[in-house]
Amino acid sequence: MRIDGETRLVGIIGNPLDNTLSPTIHNAAFDYMGLNWCYVPLTVQAEHLREGIEGIKALRFTGVNVTMPFKTDVLDMLDDVAMFAETVGAVNTILVDKGRLIGYNTDGRGFYTALTRDVGYEVKGARVLIMGAGGAARSVTVSLALGGCASIVIVNRTVGHSEQLAGVIRQSTPDIDVDWLSPDDDYDILVAESDIIINATPLTSFNGSVLRIPVSMLNRNQVVCDLNYSSYQPPLLQEAEARGARVIDGKGMLLYQAAAAFEIWTGLEAPVEVMRVALLKALEEAHI
Repeated sequence: MRIDGETRLVGIIGNPLDNTLSPTIHNAAFDYMGLNWCYVPLTVQAEHLREGIEGIKALRFTGVNVTMPFKTDVLDMLDDVAMFAETVGAVNTILVDKGRLIGYNTDGRGFYTALTRDVGYEVKGARVLIMGAGGAARSVTVSLALGGCASIVIVNRTVGHSEQLAGVIRQSTPDIDVDWLSPDDDYDILVAESDIIINATPLTSFNGSVLRIPVSMLNRNQVVCDLNYSSYQPPLLQEAEARGARVIDGKGMLLYQAAAAFEIWTGLEAPVEVMRVALLKALEEAHI
């Protein structure tokens, strides 16, 4: 990689960034494409976030990714926000365009692409069951709603969060059927009848009441998704695959959201397979 006065800079703003794989993924793409670009991690304290966002203009960055815990905080620091990002209330990609900061959210596109391209699943008419109601759930459910799914049921312990997510989904597609349940409710039959089942929580264990999915109800007609990612398969996906379901984890979402950000910044088609190889190698080397 060549770094000189002409190098185009991009990066990721968040805290902590100790385990971020984004620099590895993007720099592999830049190197493959022969671009004089460099992607760097930018750890920012919460009290200095606004200064950090302003700093990317002063330092002539082309753009940045934004990760936890700042995806919602940056919204009022931008000059413009793309419609999808505004709907879900979170930004994970910023483009500096002629001095203006424009916010995007590529997480939803990342998940949708992984589901349709890697699994070959047709979303239209699907019945969706999602565990969790946080930021990842927002991006995923809105992308599925816009893709034409028939219904979405949210399973989350905090009712207020479920209501907020339902409101966001209905804002994007007013006619969609949305409901929510508590993890303490009996939803075994609902699991069996769902077409797409998603774990959008950071939990992967079935011990106790940590992640209550009745795996005996999973079947071969479903796609089961766990948004967590590592070099090994999460327990939920092991159980689902053993019952014939198609499965995807969070690696695809991470890959395709990165590819979308690459295309926003460079205007070029992302070398997805190069980025995939870099991601898998980084996970293996980090023993994540």
